[in-house]
Amino acid sequence: MKEKFYRFMQGRYGAHYGMDALSKFLFGLMFVLVLATIFLGNNVISNVGLILLIVVLYYRLFSKNVTARYQENQKFLNITAPVRKFFTRTKRNVKERKEYKYIQCENCKQELRVPRKKGKIKVTCKKCGHQFEVRT
Repeated sequence: MKEKFYRFMQGRYGAHYGMDALSKFLFGLMFVLVLATIFLGNNVISNVGLILLIVVLYYRLFSKNVTARYQENQKFLNITAPVRKFFTRTKRNVKERKEYKYIQCENCKQELRVPRKKGKIKVTCKKCGHQFEVRT
């Protein structure tokens, strides 16, 4: 049985990449729709959406057109890049808030990291070379 499944999945997108970012997003959306169905009780709208998402998710997983599915995922990643970057940066800033302070260059608005509790220090922006003083 296991062998039959391996042969079936051979050459399919799901076998190469598993659940990529777009598939994980669609799965999360399905989960939210299921919760909405439970709490709101509006079965018609959420069931239609749920069926469409399941079809799309399984279509992506079992598709043999690996190139097209890969391009779909890359397009999704490009669209969501600013949001993911914001959350990654915020998570890093919160994690390092005791040791470092994050400031912006006065000239080019580049985010710079300076050590905390060093008093007044001179900072040089690595992007534009502008020098300025900042209190840490």
